[in-house]
Amino acid sequence: MEHVYVLPAHRFPAACSSLIELEPTLLGAMSLEGSFLPRPQAEEDPSYRQIIPYALVRHAQKFFLMRRTKGGGEARLHNLYTLGVGGHINPEDVGGNPVLEGLRRELLEEVGITRYKAEPVGFIVLDDSPVSRVHAGIVFLVDSEDEPRMMETEKLEGHLAGLDTIQEVYGGLESWSQLVFDWLTRV
Repeated sequence: MEHVYVLPAHRFPAACSSLIELEPTLLGAMSLEGSFLPRPQAEEDPSYRQIIPYALVRHAQKFFLMRRTKGGGEARLHNLYTLGVGGHINPEDVGGNPVLEGLRRELLEEVGITRYKAEPVGFIVLDDSPVSRVHAGIVFLVDSEDEPRMMETEKLEGHLAGLDTIQEVYGGLESWSQLVFDWLTRV
């Protein structure tokens, strides 16, 4: 059974429909106060939020834009676009900072990059659905020396895109990616 990294929900700021400014104390708490729960329990218990490192990958002044194909498991996400590379933190990510280790693993597994600089830029905390009430994203802006490439080609398609291209598919972006794109266009 998969176990995922969680933090008590009360440690997060109130849900907000925009990217929440990074709180350094919360970032530190994630590595000190987090624990693992069986994923089925974490998916149903809103007293915890599952921590998701969510990386916006930039290379050569463009961003890696992905589209979920029908090969992915979650039918609700088929054909939606995402800017976020990331996923759950698992026990294998323990050893240093579990958030940074989970980010490192996801970047390697999903887009094959190993040489990068990651800057945490904010949190995504929503409560507009049962799924969002049990997840929280920590958003990283990742500048990659390596050109990202889609590693999970059976589930995703991906390519580098400028902001204008991303704007054209804005309505097809997942909600977290819309929040990140809105932030990007303001900075």
